[in-house]
Amino acid sequence: MRYRWLGNTGLRVSEIGFGAWAIGGAWWGPQDDTDSRLALHQALDMGCNFIDTAWVYGDGHSEKLIGSVIRDRGERPVIATKVPPQSWQWDNPPGTPLSTAFSPDWVEAKAEESLRHLGVDCVDVLQLHTWLTDWNTQAEPLLSAVERLKRAGKIRAFGISLRDKGPEEANDLIRWRQVDTLQIFFNLLYQDPLWKVFPLARQYNVGVIARVPLAFGALSGKFSPQTRFYGDDHRRRLYVGDGLTATLEKVQKLRFLGKPSLSLAEASLKWTLAYPEVSTSIPGIRNPRQARLNCAAGDGSPLPAAAARKAQELYKANFGLPVKTVSSEEGVHAVLMSGVKRVAPSKARVPQPAGRKPAARKRKPVKRVKGKNLKRPRPKGRKKKK
Repeated sequence: MRYRWLGNTGLRVSEIGFGAWAIGGAWWGPQDDTDSRLALHQALDMGCNFIDTAWVYGDGHSEKLIGSVIRDRGERPVIATKVPPQSWQWDNPPGTPLSTAFSPDWVEAKAEESLRHLGVDCVDVLQLHTWLTDWNTQAEPLLSAVERLKRAGKIRAFGISLRDKGPEEANDLIRWRQVDTLQIFFNLLYQDPLWKVFPLARQYNVGVIARVPLAFGALSGKFSPQTRFYGDDHRRRLYVGDGLTATLEKVQKLRFLGKPSLSLAEASLKWTLAYPEVSTSIPGIRNPRQARLNCAAGDGSPLPAAAARKAQELYKANFGLPVKTVSSEEGVHAVLMSGVKRVAPSKARVPQPAGRKPAARKRKPVKRVKGKNLKRPRPKGRKKKK
């Protein structure tokens, strides 16, 4: 396993981290705690030393599982967790006051709860679980609470887990040196952070945690037109119908990254690590087999730079697929964003029913004046024939 610095935090973390959402037992279908514990042990055995969790992953269940495993092993990996918004709204509309989502008292109380769940005295990285651009200028009381937690030795670093389609929403905090890490949605199917965040993160040495690097499993290369998700699995609303079809076509264009000795999943993880701004990539891991396969991406040869650039160019061209113009990106998931282009509402294409021709453009009638000989005007510069 290779390691990188997590920005300027002084923490050295494994290139592949452990994404602990699924082991919380919610939103990913059934999950067995025995599998979860074995997965954590397997990842730690392979050199993974960074675990990302959150209070909301099973209402503390994920944190408690991690705490029990690190106590059994008698070792202390780097742990990052997240404070949920007290409104329980992750996509807040513009104009929402920061105080309704992350009041100082709420942040400090939830940090204390996470410490108890994990059974540790200090959390390495405390993150807020969502953010809005509007909140950058309202953050002073919150940042004071963060400083109190740091001075008390209860957290080492402060970060923000940004919304899937909002990687740039905390850029002002980067410029003001008020944030140590950013967790962003970054994978082959959503590459916008490359130009929206990475230049600034590099300039100010902010640690970048790449989440959902396998696009919720789509980049495993195992999905098919028959793939279905059921129960509380959040993917049942994303990978269905046209969304599934478009994703399968994009993944097919990316298969050049793999080879007999390199699966598409491993290549996809290596692609996120092809950018030095990324400190660690955190695929979701829920069993020992996934731990082995994912952690292997932190070893061996890096992805060739030419292959990484080719994947970037494919994304910019929407993988050679048609681009749909829309008046709003609302409801379009990040993994499908390369397939839409936002335009003014009046210019958005209105779909025509199949087989129907567009209405003919009506010509404005010419008004004729009775008794007058209307002649077509002669172009300027042309002389009248004698």
